[in-house]
Amino acid sequence: MLSNNLIYKSYYNWWKNINKTILLIIVILFGLGLFFSLVSTSLIASDKLNTNSYYFFIKHFFFIVIGIFFIVFFSSLNRLDLIKISRLLFILFLLFLILVPFFGIEVKGSKRWIDIPLLPRFQPIELLKPFLIVTLASVLNYENSKNIYFKFLLSFFLLTPIVLLLIIQPDIGQTLLIFLTWLSLIFISGINLIIFFIFFVLFCTSLIGVIYLFPNRFGYILARIQSFFDPAAGNSYQSEKASEAIISGGFFGKGIGEGTLKNRVPEAHTDYIVSVISEEFGVLFIIILMVIFLFFCLSGI
Repeated sequence: MLSNNLIYKSYYNWWKNINKTILLIIVILFGLGLFFSLVSTSLIASDKLNTNSYYFFIKHFFFIVIGIFFIVFFSSLNRLDLIKISRLLFILFLLFLILVPFFGIEVKGSKRWIDIPLLPRFQPIELLKPFLIVTLASVLNYENSKNIYFKFLLSFFLLTPIVLLLIIQPDIGQTLLIFLTWLSLIFISGINLIIFFIFFVLFCTSLIGVIYLFPNRFGYILARIQSFFDPAAGNSYQSEKASEAIISGGFFGKGIGEGTLKNRVPEAHTDYIVSVISEEFGVLFIIILMVIFLFFCLSGI
C-alpha cells in the first residue's frame, strides 16, 4: 500500500511539473511520424526491400516506444541525477563512437554504424548527442575556477575528439551540427564575442582546409555545393525528382498511396520522406508540419 502511494505521488509530481505543451507537441509529432511511416513506406518495403510491408512502421513504432520511455525517465529525474546519468551515458556512447572506425558498418562509403547482436543497427553519435549537450552544459556551468575561460577551454577539449572521430567516418553534417551546438552553448553562457568569433573562424577555416586537402574523402561535399548553385554541374537526379514530386502534389496532394516518387528515388523513405509526404498530402500539410516544429522550438526557448 505504501509503495503504491509512493508511485502515485511520484507520478503526480512528474505530471505536475512537466511542460505539458512540449509533451503534447512531441506526442503529435510521434503520431504523425508513425502515420507517415505506415502510408508512405509500405510499398517501398515490399517492392524495393522485398520484406514485410509494415517493416518501417514496426521499426518506427519500436523506436517511438523507446523514445517515450526515455522521455518519461529523464524528465522525472532531478537536476543532479540527470547530470550524473548523462555523464555516464556520455562516456558509454563515446566508447561506441571510438569503436566505429575499427568495427563499424560501412554504408555507401561512410562508416558510421555499429551492429550489435540483439540490438538494431545504430549510429553512436545519435545517442551521444543529448548526453553531450547535458555534459557540456554542466561544464560551462562550472564557477569555482579563478580563470573564467577555463570552462570554455575544457568544453572545447571535450568536443575535439568527437569532431575528429566524425570527420574520420566521414560525417561532415554531424560535425557541423555538434560544433554549432557547442557554439550556441558557449554563446549563451556569456563568452567574450571576440573569442567566440575566433573559434568560429578557426573551425570554418579548418573544415574548408580538410575538404580541399582530402578530395578523395570529401569531394562529394564540393560536388553537392556546386550542384546546388548549378544543377547541371553535378548529379542532382534525386533532388530533381523530389522537386517534381512536390510540384505535382500541389497544395492538397494526390492522395494516400498515389505518389510516384517512392518508386523512383532510392532514398525516398529516408532523406526524401518530406517530398513523399508533399506529393501525397500536399505542400499545405508540409507547412502545417513546419509550423508545429517552429512552435516546438519556440516552446523550448
